Amino acid sequence: MSIWTREELLQLISSWKAAYKAASSGQSYTIDGRTLTRQNVSEIRNQLSYLERQLDAISGNGGGLKRVTCRTVRQ
Repeated sequence: MSIWTREELLQLISSWKAAYKAASSGQSYTIDGRTLTRQNVSEIRNQLSYLERQLDAISGNGGGLKRVTCRTVRQ
């Protein structure tokens, strides 16, 4: 069970994506009213990965592709 709603996660992902774009171009960025000027792209990537895993968990995706077993029935 996640502490986030789907809408909250989508909003956070959007904010962190904006931060990533800003950090990639050498600008400062703002998240939830806080302006950050130090660029730490790896931390932003970590946050995006965490949020995507949380979104997968509440969406029932379990983090990506699922293995499917198929059988052929011969008559």
